[in-house]
Amino acid sequence: MKTKVILTCFICLILISGCTVLSFYPLYTPNELIRDDRIIGKWKSDGLNFNSDSLIWEVSFNEKIWKKILNNPFDRGSKEIQNHFTYTLHLYSQSHPEERAEFHLHLVELDGKLYLDFYPENWNMSNGILAIHLMYVHTFARIEISDQLEIAWFSTEWLQEQFAKNRIRIKHENNGIYTLLTAQPKELQKFIIKYADEESKSSERMTFNLKKI
Repeated sequence: MKTKVILTCFICLILISGCTVLSFYPLYTPNELIRDDRIIGKWKSDGLNFNSDSLIWEVSFNEKIWKKILNNPFDRGSKEIQNHFTYTLHLYSQSHPEERAEFHLHLVELDGKLYLDFYPENWNMSNGILAIHLMYVHTFARIEISDQLEIAWFSTEWLQEQFAKNRIRIKHENNGIYTLLTAQPKELQKFIIKYADEESKSSERMTFNLKKI
């Protein structure tokens, strides 16, 4: 049981941890969203293992989805809407498929490059007190789509270094441990377009290489 709890917490937190850039707002407005159904399917990560246990990424597209209309982690106040661009990701360890986290994914095209916006929707969490302390935030990653998927998150270490040296200006909050971007989508997009290449060359991104199974 203890191992299951650890795996669950690991999967849920890996995409909203201090290793990635966190944002209060999404990277997109409806104008930048695209569909590319090549990402649909079941994928296996060979980029990160936990106790030699691979992560499975199960991506689907549903005609209707549930949308939160209140800031409530228990889904009260949600409604079902027609889906146009939202993919659903179920992320879990290969040995414990019942212990999974659910994310909404959006493909965002900016300046001819593709990015993924991740937003947590649901997770199986044995520790209820821990669950209510987890913040629902967006994370961004560069994605390259072929017969494989390469997903590379932006580095929070790079971001904090730029803030410390006063090299960049974008709305954010820093509590001494985490930096949370608070800029609106259009400002986030300008930031990504301007600094994406520089960040990828000067930092070690958390990268997953996914193979279809």
